[in-house]
Amino acid sequence: ENAGQEQMLRERLNLVTWNVGYAGMGKESDFVFDLGVQRRPLSAALIDKNMGGIESYLSKTKADTDVFLIQEAARPSWNTYRQDILAKLTAKLPEFAWFFGADVNTRYVPPPWNVQVGNAVFTKLGGAKAERRALPLEPTFELGVFRKGYRMHILRIDSKRKWVIINIHLSTFDTLEDDVRRKQVTTLLRFAEEEYAKGNHVVIGGDWNLRLAPTEFEHQTDEKFQFWIRDFPQELVPDGWSWAVDPSTPTVRTAHQPYVAKDNYTLIIDGFLVSPNVKIHSVVTDDQNFEFTDHHPVSAVLGGSD
Repeated sequence: ENAGQEQMLRERLNLVTWNVGYAGMGKESDFVFDLGVQRRPLSAALIDKNMGGIESYLSKTKADTDVFLIQEAARPSWNTYRQDILAKLTAKLPEFAWFFGADVNTRYVPPPWNVQVGNAVFTKLGGAKAERRALPLEPTFELGVFRKGYRMHILRIDSKRKWVIINIHLSTFDTLEDDVRRKQVTTLLRFAEEEYAKGNHVVIGGDWNLRLAPTEFEHQTDEKFQFWIRDFPQELVPDGWSWAVDPSTPTVRTAHQPYVAKDNYTLIIDGFLVSPNVKIHSVVTDDQNFEFTDHHPVSAVLGGSD
C-alpha cells in the first residue's frame, strides 16, 4: 500500500517554492541593496518572529507537499545573529531528505561576521538524486567580500515518470550592460530543453528575480526604487513550455522600506516553468501580507500530461 501511495505521489507532484529571506526579511525590514538602510534585521527577536511564521507554514503544508524548493536558507551568519536557519528548517521537516548549497559566501571574513546563504531542496520521495550546475555570475564582488555563486540545484526523481526539478535563485542587481539574468535564463533553458529531449518531465521553480506576469498591484513606490525590476524575456521560452503562476497574488515586495500595504510595489517573480509533458493542475500563492519574509510561498500540483 505504501509503495502504491508513493507511486501516486510521483505521478502527481505537490511542490512549494519559497524564498524565506534567511528569516531576516519580515515586514519590519528594508535592505541596503534595495536602497533601504538596514544591512540585517534590527534585532535577533525579529529573526525568532519570522522563523516562527516560516515554521508554522511548513508544519501546515508538509503533509501534502512532496518537494520544497527553498531560497535564502542560511547557516549561522552575521545577518541571522548567528542563528542556523537551515538547521531550523531541517528540524521542522524531519521526514524529508534535503541538500543545501550556499550561493553567497563571504571571503576573508571570519565568524561572527561571515555570511553563508543559499538554496535548499527538501523531498520525502525515495530514490531522489541531487546535483548542482553552475550559472553565469556577476563580474564583480559586492563590497569586495562576496559574490553570489549562482547554480541550478537539481533534483532527479526516477519513477515511471522521470522528473527533473530545478531550484533557482537568479541575479537581482545585475546591470543592463552585463545582463547576467538573461545569460542565466539562456543557460538554464538550454539545460532544461536537453532534459526534456531525453523524455524527462522538467520543472523549474524558484525566485526568478524577473517579472513573470504583467499584473499591476496598487502601490505608491517611486520608480527609483523599482530599479532592479525587469520583465522575463518571454521570447526565450521554448514552444510548448508553460508558466505555473498565480496572477491574483504578488510574490515579492520592494525592500526599500519596511512593508506598508498598498505602498510598497509588489509583483510576481516566484513560480514554476514546466515542460510540455507536464500538466498544471493548480497553483496558489499564499498571501501572508509579507509578515515573515519579503516573498510569499507558491504551491503547485503538477502531473504528467502523457
